[in-house]
Amino acid sequence: MRKCLLVVATCLAFGVASLAVPVQAQDTGTKTKTMTPQRQKMKDCAVKWKEEKAEKHVGGKNAYRAFMKDCLKG
Repeated sequence: MRKCLLVVATCLAFGVASLAVPVQAQDTGTKTKTMTPQRQKMKDCAVKWKEEKAEKHVGGKNAYRAFMKDCLKG
């Protein structure tokens, strides 16, 4: 009987511990990341690339790389 109670108590302890972990994980997820200047520049250049792609009907990896190289420099 004591062994049975010990097993039940252990199972309950692990069950409660496993339920507490997701609550702690949710607390760390509320922090928002700020964009670094480099990431913001990449985002802005991506928008400009979409506009240029539609306007000039260019595409492909080489054209994208050339555009991004010039955009990120300036």
